[in-house]
Amino acid sequence: MKLREKRPKPILELRDHLSANRMTSGSTQPQSARWFVSGDLDGFFGLFFSGFPDLLLIAGLAPLCGLPLELVSSRILPAVAFSILIGNLFYAWQAHRLAERTGRTDVTAIPFGVNTPTIFAYVFLIMLPVYLRTHDSQLAWHLGVFACFLSGIVQTAGAFCTDWLRRHTPRAALLCPLAGIAIAFLCLGFVLRIFQSPELALLPTVIILAVYGSRIRLPYRIPGGLLCILAGVILVALLRALHIYHLPPPPPSLPLGIHLPRPVNVFEFLRQGEGWKYLSIILPMSALDTIVSLQILESVKVAGDDYPTWPSLLVNGLATLGAAAFGSPFPTTLYFGHMAHKAYGARVGYSILNGVATLLICITGLISPILHFVPLEVVAIVIVWFGLVMVAQAFQEIPKSHCIAVAFGLLPMLASWGLQLVDLALRKGGSSLLQAAPKFGEELAIYGLIALSQGALLVSMVWAAALAYILDRRFLSAAGWLLAGSVLSFFGLIHAYDLNSAGIVNKLGVFAAPEFAISYAAAALFLAGCHFYIRCFPSAAQNSESI
Repeated sequence: MKLREKRPKPILELRDHLSANRMTSGSTQPQSARWFVSGDLDGFFGLFFSGFPDLLLIAGLAPLCGLPLELVSSRILPAVAFSILIGNLFYAWQAHRLAERTGRTDVTAIPFGVNTPTIFAYVFLIMLPVYLRTHDSQLAWHLGVFACFLSGIVQTAGAFCTDWLRRHTPRAALLCPLAGIAIAFLCLGFVLRIFQSPELALLPTVIILAVYGSRIRLPYRIPGGLLCILAGVILVALLRALHIYHLPPPPPSLPLGIHLPRPVNVFEFLRQGEGWKYLSIILPMSALDTIVSLQILESVKVAGDDYPTWPSLLVNGLATLGAAAFGSPFPTTLYFGHMAHKAYGARVGYSILNGVATLLICITGLISPILHFVPLEVVAIVIVWFGLVMVAQAFQEIPKSHCIAVAFGLLPMLASWGLQLVDLALRKGGSSLLQAAPKFGEELAIYGLIALSQGALLVSMVWAAALAYILDRRFLSAAGWLLAGSVLSFFGLIHAYDLNSAGIVNKLGVFAAPEFAISYAAAALFLAGCHFYIRCFPSAAQNSESI
């Protein structure tokens, strides 16, 4: 999901503008709403260059999973573009309908596109481990499509029931898994790319930080993302002309052509038993995506556009199902930034323009030659920026007392990222975790690193929620979350694994991680005891000075 953009107008000023517009609209007869206005061009550039790095990201990360560029260009990207087009057209129609019904001229469509955090979650937590273990790129692709399809089912069902989970889960637990993915996979991995190639990536980095951080408006309203890409293109050409371009050559460009989306047999993927082992990643990511989409809709209503909840969420889920049906492993999502697009004058047409432009680029195979002129190092800072904003939101949008819970909840995803580094280093050195793990001794608690990383999204939620409730002295609620951790460990959804010559294998089954299941249950009993203790002795719950 894309993250909340800095708002170019103060909220109160924007609300006054909306109120005045409503009063003006209310005094006249409803008129036919316009599909395109001049502000839609500004909105289109802002939305398109917010989502364009995701397309480069998909094409750039695919080789890690063994996916050939031909598969990405002819199957995956057309499916991604199809899902984005369908969603953009719906939200444009929805905005046009609201404008006609209310007679308003300030209605803005909800921004929509591919889900950035989920790209990293499914690539680095599902597709890449499967490929490293089996060296089967087709299996890695199939499991990605499987994950996307299940995500679509959860998002579609969540359109009717997600609000209950949001109301009964601490915000720290909802934000921690996404922030953990952001800091580990979006920030750390791509920051290393930037500082490995400073001659190419440092200037684009400062451009994005300056434009996004200071919220300045560039001449002719040039989007910061477009200026970053143009600077990168110039730097690549200059470095190549001076013969000091050190990045590895990109894969050979594929010939341009028309690659229309083609359906896949998703049900065949469902029958493969391998995909079900990754439910501990797929289910929490899908639920979190739906909850964030619900929060986005609330921010849209604050901006003055009161769209119905369940159709907006339902279409997001159906678009994800459509993406999977045509071979995309990457779900779609609603984007933050609706208020910013509204302030810049975007209304309905910018959503249509974004969907059509994305479709044309993806079905013609243009991404392949673009990668020759815009390597991932150029747009890495765009990904890092969204990750930084996501981490910041995890601390900003919670009670101040819960910051410790957020910090603790980041650790499982950092462990997952660190484990991948260790595994990669060993494989490149001709060894494996199975061979090296007993040799680490006390210098690296490698088995703890593996256990913490297994089911890291769920582990993050469980511990962040439990600690948030502990900090509020709601011990019974905290005990309930640790009891959930016991059940998850019992069935192997968290902490359970087997280590063999192929690498780390998820271990599902009854009593899969007995030491964790028993320990979580004992901890839950202790917290339940704390609940009854402070009820019997209220003086024990009085505030005391921290040690």
